[in-house]
Amino acid sequence: MNTNQYLLTIEAENDRDSDSQARALADKVRELKGVESSDRKKSNENTMDLGAIISVIATSGASLALAQGLADWLRMRRTTNLTIERNLSTNSIKVIVERIDPETAKQIVELVRSA
Repeated sequence: MNTNQYLLTIEAENDRDSDSQARALADKVRELKGVESSDRKKSNENTMDLGAIISVIATSGASLALAQGLADWLRMRRTTNLTIERNLSTNSIKVIVERIDPETAKQIVELVRSA
């Protein structure tokens, strides 16, 4: 089965929040059906922390589960910004979500579901 790579970048009010939210999101994504791996990456090699970038490798059929998992996670974090990028070799997409509300999260899932 084909796989897709996504890069998820978390931006919160401060570095500590970004770090803890990235850890929580990586754990949540790792539990989704079709996700093969979810690992944190450093955005700056000069720092000790793992950073707020998450690399996700998922089967091509996992997009709906990934979208629903991200929407669920975002519903509880209204002050967080999330950037989603997909590997260029798999028809690149980039989505930027800023301060999402529950209704918008639901709409994102519905759009992915109908695509």
